[in-house]
Amino acid sequence: MGRPALVAALCLGLIFVVGCGGSGSSSSTTQELRVVVASANAPRVDVLINGAAVATSLTYRNTTTYIPVDTKAQNVQIQTVSNSNTIFQQTVTVPPSADQTLIVTGPAAHLQGILLTDGSTTSTTVTTGAGNVRVVNASSNMGAADVYIVNAGAGLGGATPVAKSLAFAQVFGYESVSIGNYQVFLTAPGTTSVYLNSGPLALTQSQYQTVIALDQIGGGVSYLVLTDQ
Repeated sequence: MGRPALVAALCLGLIFVVGCGGSGSSSSTTQELRVVVASANAPRVDVLINGAAVATSLTYRNTTTYIPVDTKAQNVQIQTVSNSNTIFQQTVTVPPSADQTLIVTGPAAHLQGILLTDGSTTSTTVTTGAGNVRVVNASSNMGAADVYIVNAGAGLGGATPVAKSLAFAQVFGYESVSIGNYQVFLTAPGTTSVYLNSGPLALTQSQYQTVIALDQIGGGVSYLVLTDQ
């Protein structure tokens, strides 16, 4: 091969390597991170990881996709679109071969993160005819609540809470639930006074879902349902 052809071949190879991920780390990562904007009064924001924008112009209830990351510490920032002010920052290290979700919640002036390890990486056993559901209290206004996961339409008569007095920023881990339609209720502790009624939610075989209770714009409590990897 002549020298010009050799140089061209080397350059083409370099372009291929850089185009597939720069440092080459993305091709070997098996862990991913997802970010949820769960603050009811947060402005429109961009999400940055280690200074690089991974999602732009997100609003309340928006989520990023699962983003491949290295196992080294990741600096997650939330910046306002209007003036690029950082209103939230947290260092996250995602374990090898794991997926995680970072919920950013609370009032915009005092945001905080709730970090979850998702799906099958939690080593939760999934049985035939069942999936798994977990519940997160990301509502800074609701206060502690009892958690019920029941068959859709069954109501709370005779039901037993799967978690009691789940406080703000606390998580009730994956519960095995029969596939089909289920329903989540959050109630005042020790009572059946309902703070939140999700209505029927569909669950398929071996699926992992997260139900997030969050503050509603203008007051009250709302919810968001995520399908987890």
